[in-house]
Amino acid sequence: MAHTDRLTSSRILIFGGTSGIGFAVANLALSHSATVLISGSSQPKAAAKAALLHSFYPSLPASAISAHALDLLDTDNLETGLKALLDTATQHGREKLDHVVWTAGDALAQPKLQDVTFDAAVHGYKVRVLAPLALAKLLAAHPGVYMPRAATSSLTLTGGTNTAKPFPGWTMAAVWGGSVDGLARGLAVDLAPVRVNVVEPGAIRTELLEGLLGGMGEERAREMERGIGLLGEFGRPEDTAEAYAWLMRDRFVTGSAVSTDGGRLLAGAGI
Repeated sequence: MAHTDRLTSSRILIFGGTSGIGFAVANLALSHSATVLISGSSQPKAAAKAALLHSFYPSLPASAISAHALDLLDTDNLETGLKALLDTATQHGREKLDHVVWTAGDALAQPKLQDVTFDAAVHGYKVRVLAPLALAKLLAAHPGVYMPRAATSSLTLTGGTNTAKPFPGWTMAAVWGGSVDGLARGLAVDLAPVRVNVVEPGAIRTELLEGLLGGMGEERAREMERGIGLLGEFGRPEDTAEAYAWLMRDRFVTGSAVSTDGGRLLAGAGI
C-alpha cells in the first residue's frame, strides 16, 4: 500500500496560530493541504494572518484557512468562549477536528524569586495550563462531538526546555512549564484514545524571543545564540513546526514530551 500523508485533508485547530510557532505550524499544515483554523486574541490580527497564509497557497480554496478570536485571559468567560469556538469550528460537531495544537502564551512576566506574589504566580497558569485544561474538559464532557475518540485524533501542548534547565531567575517559568508536562501526561490517560503530547522548544526566533533579545544589545544577544545549545544558533519556527507535525501524524505516540532545542539540554551549565 502506498504511503499517505496523514495531514492531507485533516482539520487542525491551532491556538496561538497568529504568530511564532503556531503560525509556522499553520503554514506547514496548509502546505500538506490540511484545513487550518487559527485562533488569536484579536479578530483583526487573526483575519490578517489567515489572509497572509492563504496568499502563500492561492490554489487552496478560501475555506482551507479561517480565523477565530478568543481572549484566553478572560477566565470568567473562558469555558463559554471555548465552547462557542468549538461549535463554530466544527459546525456543531458536523465537521470534526482531527487535531488541536496549543501554542498560545502571553508575554512572560518573570518576577524575581524575592518578589513573587500569589497573583503573579497564578497569572502564568492562565493561558498555558488553565486554558488548555478547560479545552480538555470540553472534549471530555462531549466525547466524540468535536473530534473523533480515536488514535487518529490528537491534542498537542507546548512547554519548554526551561522546565528541565531553568535560566537564572526563571523559577516561575519552570513551575509553569512543569505543570504543562504533568497536564499532558494526565490528559493522555483521561482523554485516551485521543492522543496528548507536549512539545518543548528551546530558544526559537519568535516575536517573544526577539523582544527579549532587544533589551540585551547585539553583542550579548549573539553571545547567547552561540552558547545556548550545541548548534550555535537559535531555532526557527519552521523547524520546530516539524515536531508538531510528527506528533499529529504518528498514531502510536501519546503522553510524550518532545524536545526541539538544538541540544540545549546537553550544552554547558551557564545557559
